[in-house]
Amino acid sequence: MRKRYILMFISVLLLSCSLTVSFLNAEDTKVFTFDREDAVKEWQEKVFQGKVIYTVEEESRIKKWLKPRVEGKFLMAESKKTASGLFYRVKFHPRSKPMISWKWRVNAFPDKGKAAGGAGEWVEQDDYAARFYVIFPRFPFTLTECIEYIWDEHMSEGTIKESPYFKNIKLFVIESGDENLGKWVFEERNIYEDYKAAFGRPPERSVGAIAIMTDSDNTLSTAEASYDEIYVGYSSPKVRSDK
Repeated sequence: MRKRYILMFISVLLLSCSLTVSFLNAEDTKVFTFDREDAVKEWQEKVFQGKVIYTVEEESRIKKWLKPRVEGKFLMAESKKTASGLFYRVKFHPRSKPMISWKWRVNAFPDKGKAAGGAGEWVEQDDYAARFYVIFPRFPFTLTECIEYIWDEHMSEGTIKESPYFKNIKLFVIESGDENLGKWVFEERNIYEDYKAAFGRPPERSVGAIAIMTDSDNTLSTAEASYDEIYVGYSSPKVRSDK
């Protein structure tokens, strides 16, 4: 069995030790808007099974059947039997800055076929059109913990599961089904509270990295999603009318 997530965490830990980490001061919030063609270069890529194509796109260049969006540019991920993720090293403690938010849009789910819902086919199910990770690096790497937010076609919203690859990865299904297929959806999470729900205790350590991934390697299919307006590390929920 390919333990791709463990490899990802090892990479994050080693890079965090050898390279500069972006610390967030008390007044800072890290923002990613993907409004430049080279915005992807700010992130580092980890390839597990072939490269997912991550590109900055404009709405006018995307299929006409998708719901129109005014803002313009965003990050698009296209997976064809591949799995690779983008991660960004940033350090802050969720006790004082527990909030994160982002927008995502699923254009095509991986084809899980009969594997979906089958308890004996958990690994085959572990492809998702859209994932957002919050990583808590620790040494040794087996102590690293991660909250993984996913948009799944089949599992019910509100489901919390353990990854089939690593017990310290907790999956939160925060969007489910195809009702919003092709539509932008705003997400906002309190990672302090989610950590307690996942691990049964408050977080003792800081966040060390965030990551995003679209993958379809286990199902040997395709998947497509978009990401934008990622806000990391702030203290109070946003007041929005479009959620």
